[in-house]
Amino acid sequence: MVTQTRDTRKEKAAGRALSRSALYQLMSQALVYPSQEAVSALQEVDLPQAQRAAAPLPARVAPLLAAFGEQLQSADATQLQTEHRRIFTHILSLDCPPCETFYTASHIFQETQELSDIGGFFRAFGLEIADKERLDHISVELEFMHFLTYKEAYALTHHGPAKARLCRDVQRKFVQDHLGRWATRFAQRLGQKANGGYYGCLASLVEAFLTAEVEFLRAHPEAVSVSADWRKQSPEDFSCPVAEGCQ
Repeated sequence: MVTQTRDTRKEKAAGRALSRSALYQLMSQALVYPSQEAVSALQEVDLPQAQRAAAPLPARVAPLLAAFGEQLQSADATQLQTEHRRIFTHILSLDCPPCETFYTASHIFQETQELSDIGGFFRAFGLEIADKERLDHISVELEFMHFLTYKEAYALTHHGPAKARLCRDVQRKFVQDHLGRWATRFAQRLGQKANGGYYGCLASLVEAFLTAEVEFLRAHPEAVSVSADWRKQSPEDFSCPVAEGCQ
């Protein structure tokens, strides 16, 4: 009976990790540029996978996943591309930036430090990011959480609780130090700019799920409120704060 109970708990924990992983994957891919191939993969693979695995997720997430699913199933890639350009523009927009350091860094040196810290998380697991991607892009950070949660499920099934706890600890630290500090604010801005539709439903799903994740992981991300005015300056306007001490 004790063994059966332990196995039941392990299966339940692995099932929840897989559910979380599927939703992270869906949200990550839904926030990349909506090429025809990307939209088809979302409709045919990522959405059905997330829907099949949704049972263990918080109750408040289910109706938001269903609403986004309806938008996705009827989505047209060309129309989504137009909407994506409107919301995010061809350069990184300051009113709805999809990158962490636009919310957390108050100068170029802090941005460099935080990007380096994110890169450290990825390197610790042997991950490399494609050259065209920013380390702090929302889709990249969500995909990293997809990787960690899937790794937790695999560890529970094949390696035991010690390695699973390591994966959970890294999830908690990454949410606390990075994703949890800014992603819900990004989702709120995305919802305001999208004003409904595909991206509006996606914004609601991201905000609700990540709020639940912060609670589930018992993470305590600090609230950030950083002005992005320094990004409007030209490179010549920047000066090193320790320049006077340099030879």
